[in-house]
Amino acid sequence: MAIKAIFFDLDDTLHDHLHPFLKAFNDSFSDLYEQMDVESLYKKFRDFSDLLWKKYSNQELSLEELRIARIVMAFEYFQKSITNEQASDFQAHYELNLDNLQLFEEVPELINIIKAKGKLVGIITNGPVQHQFNKISSLGLTSCVSREHIFISDEVGVAKPNKQLFHHVAQKVNLIPSEILYIGDSWPNDVVAPMEAGWQAIWYNHRKRLPDTHHKPLAVIDHLLSIIDILDKDI
Repeated sequence: MAIKAIFFDLDDTLHDHLHPFLKAFNDSFSDLYEQMDVESLYKKFRDFSDLLWKKYSNQELSLEELRIARIVMAFEYFQKSITNEQASDFQAHYELNLDNLQLFEEVPELINIIKAKGKLVGIITNGPVQHQFNKISSLGLTSCVSREHIFISDEVGVAKPNKQLFHHVAQKVNLIPSEILYIGDSWPNDVVAPMEAGWQAIWYNHRKRLPDTHHKPLAVIDHLLSIIDILDKDI
């Protein structure tokens, strides 16, 4: 069935989320920069953030507790330890660097081509409403994505990987699930969850992760403009 709408994840799908992490790490742990594989640390940081988000969504821990725990747990995974104070300092640097986000260079062209094909374009992202919307706005995405097609988990009241978020969005745009494509970098959040809701999915696996389940997305890509070739084959 023809794809009528394409929704994107935000963080590390439309913009480079690794860059502010690297800068914050260098600001907070410069003495460890040459000793650790910081990109691998970043991947675990994202994994633990997704894991802890379920507890945050269930009001089992605060947003501040989540932000401290995810970097502490990432260090622990690599058998290193940091204090909560160090984690808090890292978070402060990280938030400062989030003010200077940049879209992946393919994104403007990609969105323009998709819209020229008559497809609806939207964003689905986990996070606090104002925090995420500020990022979307600063990246210039509000000029090409309608606010009514931007869905932020704290605003909806349910977060990825809960498939109810995708059911909610499908109802809001008045499309059947198989007509909607979701694209993101997280296997559980951006492949498994939408597919379980009946959507199609493309895994933007530019960080070279391994899948956690046997789900079969429509495609696995490492370059965003590859999406256009896939859409051109769509009937």
